[in-house]
Amino acid sequence: MGNRNGKKNIELKEKEIVLLMQKTGLSRQEILDWHAQFLKDYPDGSIDLNEFTTLYKKFYNFGNPEKYAKFAFKAFDDDKSGKITFSEFLIATAFSLNSSRDDDTQQSLEFAFDIYDIDDNGKVDKKEVLTLITAVYELENGYSSADAQNTVDELFRYYDTDNSGYLNKKEFVTALLNDSYIRNALLVN
Repeated sequence: MGNRNGKKNIELKEKEIVLLMQKTGLSRQEILDWHAQFLKDYPDGSIDLNEFTTLYKKFYNFGNPEKYAKFAFKAFDDDKSGKITFSEFLIATAFSLNSSRDDDTQQSLEFAFDIYDIDDNGKVDKKEVLTLITAVYELENGYSSADAQNTVDELFRYYDTDNSGYLNKKEFVTALLNDSYIRNALLVN
């Protein structure tokens, strides 16, 4: 009874495939392959926070991936439904895969800003960046919350050029373009 309606919601429409190709840089066949595997693993077409955290633990079997998984889940749950759809999942996955490549383009860095701007207010404040850096450092082990705070303080000291207490998109992208340490901390590989 509910299956039929659920099935319609998990099928990829042509418009969605084209949009995913544009946002992820993946080919049509790669998207269809990812979709088939996603539905095999999550037949209802979505993944909740617990499933997402379990999946992250498989990829990051060192450190503590739970905080980062929670941060990433919140960042990619665009519709705030408590579940990540296939499209949201693929964009998150493609972002992680693409961020580890050497071709950090302006567009991908602007996309990173959009992800880390959790409250969608056009700026990233110290609290948002500290939450992310702390989660990343817990993934990597050996870093303390003081290390995370120092990294955030340094980031804002050098790149908050108007001393507003937040980074706008231009400042954020400039930081990532100019500072490989900050870029590597923010773009988890």
